[in-house]
Amino acid sequence: MLTLTDDYLAAERELIQLLEQVEGIRKAYSSTDLAEMKERSQITPAVHVIYRGDRIPLQAQGGAVGHVTQNWAVVLAINLRQKEQAGVLLARLVKTLSGVVTPLGPLNRVNAPQPSFRPGFGYYPLAFEIKFRTQGAR
Repeated sequence: MLTLTDDYLAAERELIQLLEQVEGIRKAYSSTDLAEMKERSQITPAVHVIYRGDRIPLQAQGGAVGHVTQNWAVVLAINLRQKEQAGVLLARLVKTLSGVVTPLGPLNRVNAPQPSFRPGFGYYPLAFEIKFRTQGAR
């Protein structure tokens, strides 16, 4: 397990760089939430990286040392006129991200929310967790 150094959200930059290289993905976005993702005019197929928060299951030494589990969503956005591409692109995304070690630690795939659909677009989420240690300055 890696220990946090300078950037609590370091995984986002790493995820974007990896996703920009996936064949068939035209754009990788950093989004703040699902609502922003759906309202943004976008090129498709695209992926959105969304920080979904964290859990702190264990702390020791009065909170000076702890463990963090961050949750990241990677959402494939696709024009429904091209929905036959969704399965192929999702497979490429899973292959690209499985086993990757970010600056904070390895990505582990976890259960994602259900896909959602809006007029003309489909949003297919994948979810990943990263576990790392924190240590206070003292």
